Amino acid sequence: RTLWRGALRKLAEDAPVFVHRDYHAQNLIWRPGREGLARVGLIDFQDALAGSPAYDLISLLEDARRDVAPELAESMTARYLAAMPETDPERFRASAAILAAQRNAKIIGIFARLAKRDGKPRYLQHLPRVWGYMRRDLGHPALAALKSWYDRTIPEESRGVPASLEANS
Repeated sequence: RTLWRGALRKLAEDAPVFVHRDYHAQNLIWRPGREGLARVGLIDFQDALAGSPAYDLISLLEDARRDVAPELAESMTARYLAAMPETDPERFRASAAILAAQRNAKIIGIFARLAKRDGKPRYLQHLPRVWGYMRRDLGHPALAALKSWYDRTIPEESRGVPASLEANS
């Protein structure tokens, strides 16, 4: 908890914006009869709140149910930063890594709980992907202490579908 608090404290300086919090492909609707940005609709926004500008981009680029190539994620992050010239790229990338790691840790726990407690093993298929994102996120220097903790506590070979959950699927 101490390591997470330390990492998340760095986000306090981010100016809050509207955050959908569940921004991924399944919650986007293509509206072909519209023009420009109006062509894309959003659903499932009941959990929206004010938060970091990096959160929704991370939600889209580290989609727990779909593979997003690192090259595409980097290209979209660069495109976002180019469109937001007032944004400090290094600060944004640090915030994005912190939020992504926190989000992925939460998803790993939720999906494991859904499989074990609720008897929904289909969520286990997504754990290797989410751990892959987590591994990439922990590579950011802002998360060095957390990376060290994860490396000591959860061996690399256990970052996928834990054997204790696999037996229940």
